[in-house]
Amino acid sequence: MRFQPRHYVLLAVILLLGIWNFVRLNRARHPAAPAPSTANTPGWQAFDHAAALRDAPEAEFTPALDALRAQTESSTGPEAADLRGCQMWLLYYRHSVPMAGGKPGDWSMLATGHVQSCLTNHRDIGR
Repeated sequence: MRFQPRHYVLLAVILLLGIWNFVRLNRARHPAAPAPSTANTPGWQAFDHAAALRDAPEAEFTPALDALRAQTESSTGPEAADLRGCQMWLLYYRHSVPMAGGKPGDWSMLATGHVQSCLTNHRDIGR
């Protein structure tokens, strides 16, 4: 049997699909970790301080939260958006706001994980 040109095209398409699936599956097994930000700006220092006091009594946490709010308001650009997002998750963690339609524990676990991501990556990964 002799191959016609359409057979070569079909073999090439099958080979390319196989390579594409292999690459796709390999990427799914090894997801790229977000690059941690090394920014040590006053806004992130205020967030780190507030996050360190997230389980402290209200009298200790409130001044740190006020300092974080002040730094967030004075920040600009993507850093300000990330600080606002991380501040929101910190408050959700602090108040354990239950998610509508879900179990309260699920929301608390989500907030805990997100605050930890904000601490390690210095950015809001929820967007």
